[in-house]
Amino acid sequence: MGLIRLLYQNKSVILFCLFTYILFWLTIATFQQSTHRSKNQQLRRLKYRSNSTFSIILDDLLPLKVNLLLIDPYVLQYLFIGQFSFDKLEKELITFGIIDEFVENFLQTFQGNNFSINISKNDLSNHKISTDHIFIEYQQKIIHLAVLHEYKSFYLIEENTISLSTNIQLSYGDTLRAVERTEIAVHEYSFFYPRDVSHFLWLYETSKFLHCNQVLANRMENEFHLYQNASQLNLTAVPMRNIAYALNKLKKHYWLAGGTLLGWYRHCGLIPFTQDADFGLFAEEYDENIRNYFLGNPITYLWGALGLVNDSLEFRLYTGRFTLDLFWAYREGDHRWCGYQVQRAKFRRTLPLLETVCSCDLFGSRFSIPCSPIDYLDGEYGIDKWKAPLEKNYKWVNMKFHSLWDDISWMYATRLYTRQGKLRRDKVAIDWISKHFNYSLTSIPSFLNILPNEPVVLPPLKAKLVYGSSIKRKKISKKSFKTSHRNQIK
Repeated sequence: MGLIRLLYQNKSVILFCLFTYILFWLTIATFQQSTHRSKNQQLRRLKYRSNSTFSIILDDLLPLKVNLLLIDPYVLQYLFIGQFSFDKLEKELITFGIIDEFVENFLQTFQGNNFSINISKNDLSNHKISTDHIFIEYQQKIIHLAVLHEYKSFYLIEENTISLSTNIQLSYGDTLRAVERTEIAVHEYSFFYPRDVSHFLWLYETSKFLHCNQVLANRMENEFHLYQNASQLNLTAVPMRNIAYALNKLKKHYWLAGGTLLGWYRHCGLIPFTQDADFGLFAEEYDENIRNYFLGNPITYLWGALGLVNDSLEFRLYTGRFTLDLFWAYREGDHRWCGYQVQRAKFRRTLPLLETVCSCDLFGSRFSIPCSPIDYLDGEYGIDKWKAPLEKNYKWVNMKFHSLWDDISWMYATRLYTRQGKLRRDKVAIDWISKHFNYSLTSIPSFLNILPNEPVVLPPLKAKLVYGSSIKRKKISKKSFKTSHRNQIK
């Protein structure tokens, strides 16, 4: 009993000693683990050490623990797609990314006495100087460190401002570029690289970054009193990010289109009175993985697929409160076009060819946009007409009536879905087609926005024909088009 009483009276001291003992051994274990890892890295560098000039430079850089990330598209392709050796790389310059928070310490500790170092800097608006690029040269080989500046949910690499040899073509530093955060792996030479190299290279194609027009956005607020609507942003940001994430994951190029592009450029956000969001996609990249991703999606589910895969395809996505549209743009000569469906009438909007797309910031996330947004908006709304906000009666100047769906195509040009991702075969789905159909449709055909290869037999004619072959051809506003579908959402 005396021993128990003694322990109880000194329990605080005993607990402190126990805690100190555990902390001591945890510190020892951590130190040993760190030492072991450092030795492994040194052994790995010795094992793979070569006499290449790049390896000599890296041997001086890597001990500084600056976490170099290989981002050079050519070298990534060479090493991980082509599966060639780093030592046999024939290139004058290799680009690595370095996070901005490591730059100052790197510049203070790097003792590259045998190397030539050039630094590209930029004067910021707050009287600070930003280091953007570091070029380390040795024996006519250059390690290029492109500084990854944290910018909301991704990074920006600024344009290089110093002169380089005319035969050097920078992959980063040629222009302002966005870099997504990515999972990384460690190379045998102890630098890092993107774990999914193929996807990283795909994103690089659209990495050129454009800013919105802040001057115009300020005018929208100061002159027209159009402010960003917080509740609208809350409704829109998550589903738009979900769409961008899905299309990037599936490696499908897209761009903000219509009023969504206009909102980004003119308001640096959304048009305050907008009721939907529009995305454009390349028709030649379509596959059923896109439909499958959004069927029953808990954030933005596919409720309607309009048109045919090879003609005027549009996906209507819904959140329960907000509609988002995916329009596929078909290449035709020196331009593209996307289709709109109003009852059985097909309208077409002429669009630029869009050989590639660029990046922008919206809601703090990276989205894709046309690389010439002003030209795109001029083509949609008329030259400079989009600079004055109109809530009503605005027109697409690039919209024209094309034709009517023929009877067979009309049966396959509309598919509706439940929130759970099931094809709707109920009265609503049947009425959507039969309302503008002279045949007694009683069921939904199984093909999904594609005409079957075998001959199609039309249902029996109705006793009273309800749909003629003419339509009033006039310029159509976006609002009148949207209204014809909105009431059908259940």
